[in-house]
Amino acid sequence: MGGGPGQLVFLLLMVALLIFMFSRTRKQQRVQQEMQSGVGPGAEVMTTSGTFGRVVAIDGDVVTLEIAPGVQTRWTRRAVSRVVTAAPVEAGDGGVVAEHGSLDLRKDVDGNSDTPRA
Repeated sequence: MGGGPGQLVFLLLMVALLIFMFSRTRKQQRVQQEMQSGVGPGAEVMTTSGTFGRVVAIDGDVVTLEIAPGVQTRWTRRAVSRVVTAAPVEAGDGGVVAEHGSLDLRKDVDGNSDTPRA
């Protein structure tokens, strides 16, 4: 039974790493679940299979997406992997205030725009 203190430190380090990994995974799952439950009509979303569409209706756990003009498909709420553009937020007078969570697909990894500027 050699190396007692060294083995104890190694064991404690492994336990701490496991606890960190599990807590991080639970946090990511909670954030994903909150995003999926917050999706509303008018939001543009991407499914887990990479299909983009606009939410037109939600019935319990079923989300109806319009993927092309006049083409509607039904998905389970869990199939929504991210919100590309949130539903417009209405002002008190009925005007559109802002859209949240938009994603500019024209930017590269460094954040530089692929389109030339004049």
